Amino acid sequence: MARIQNNRTQTIVFSRIEDEVRIASLDGDQLEEIFFEDMDSESVTGNIYLGKVENVVPSLEAAFVNIGIGRNAFLRFKDASGQPKLEKNNKVLVQVSKDPIGSKGPQITLKVSIPGRSLVYTPFSKHIGISKKITDQQERQRLTAVAKSTLENKEGVIFRTAAFGVGDETIKEELESLRTNWNQICETFRRSRKPKILYEEPSFVEYILRERLTENTKEIVVDSEELWHDVVAGISKFKSGFKPVVRYVEGDAFASEEVYEKMKILYTRMVSLPGGGNIYIDRTEAMTVIDVNSASNVSGNDVSETSLNTNLEAASEIARQLKLRNIGGIVVIDFIDMKSDEDRQKIISSLTGEFKKDKARTMIMGFTRLGLLEMTRKRSSAAIGSKLYSSCPICKGTGRIESPRAVYQRLLKDLARGFEDETISSATVQVYQNMSGILTPENQKNLAKSLKREVSVGFTWPIPTSYEIKFAKKQDKPKRTRRKTKKESS
Repeated sequence: MARIQNNRTQTIVFSRIEDEVRIASLDGDQLEEIFFEDMDSESVTGNIYLGKVENVVPSLEAAFVNIGIGRNAFLRFKDASGQPKLEKNNKVLVQVSKDPIGSKGPQITLKVSIPGRSLVYTPFSKHIGISKKITDQQERQRLTAVAKSTLENKEGVIFRTAAFGVGDETIKEELESLRTNWNQICETFRRSRKPKILYEEPSFVEYILRERLTENTKEIVVDSEELWHDVVAGISKFKSGFKPVVRYVEGDAFASEEVYEKMKILYTRMVSLPGGGNIYIDRTEAMTVIDVNSASNVSGNDVSETSLNTNLEAASEIARQLKLRNIGGIVVIDFIDMKSDEDRQKIISSLTGEFKKDKARTMIMGFTRLGLLEMTRKRSSAAIGSKLYSSCPICKGTGRIESPRAVYQRLLKDLARGFEDETISSATVQVYQNMSGILTPENQKNLAKSLKREVSVGFTWPIPTSYEIKFAKKQDKPKRTRRKTKKESS
């Protein structure tokens, strides 16, 4: 029997606007994760392909494989261990383990697996794995026994957290269903020659339900009739012992559940902590750096206790932010300095506990000699920030622009260079409004005197780091019309 949980706190919100489906996961009043179908529509993670080896590069310990999606996939030798030797033009059965990001193609593996609701079927592995989140020893022994009585030669299984309490027959039925899917994939692979897709992950709605629906799910909120039917149909496929309430709302579910307001945190660099401290999150190409500050936090009897309290709050918030923003790769955290190893261990233990709520695999390496905590987080798709916003075209993502004084100095040089032409009589300049403190009316007069030409200035230019100069030649000046005399008229 599945566990019965009376204090469920998770709400999953499904909202549709035109052809886009948006999904948010809330734990209490906090936003935990957010997904956009339209933005994620190009995701190929989990798909299985027939690929053709285009090139083997020993120096990279990898091969490039054509899987028929327009750009070659990257196959590391370590993800092909135990399989036949890779040779050019060979056909291979591969699975995408990481989506293409930027100029990089997708990452693939020969270690294929097919996920289900309560288990993952691994046809090339004899291993029986059980989620670390299932801590009950009797349950772990039961699942192991079910697997041993069901698995055939050379295949394995990994039990997910959702397998806890699921009946033996239900597990066996799911395993048999996944095995049937695998046999169909293999048959298509044998009959085909050209690169093609052999298995595709289920619909977006069903995928989210499979991956995020847990016993902690209190209710699911939807705002379209079509979504309501999709959600109910998706839940019915999972033979679990619990069923969350599916609630229909008129209008925009993201608005009714205040998701838009909660999403604002995705755009901020600074995140406040409950006790008055804060964290700053800065991303670079190589890593993510997080700085912890006590700010106005004065809890605790002394500096050490205040630092520990702030750091513990920060550890919880950092784990949430990495998951919410889907930040992966190397993460370096500069916690407030702690003198004792005991306090550092408390931080590591707190982070470890918080990351148990995260589907992505994390590794905490510990503190360096400089007191920085190093860790990694694996993800298979781009960070949510890269989908919600782009770098500023002015500062190129640096957060800094040229100062008005520096822009003014360039402007002077360009004006002087232009006035070297003796036929130029005047110039009209348009600059950004922040130049008004430099190009005051008095300074404009002085500028015209020093350049010995007419210069008129406007402040309507839209870009703070540039300007527009229009030079006028002497002949461009309109000639004054001489008024005819009566004698000339006659």
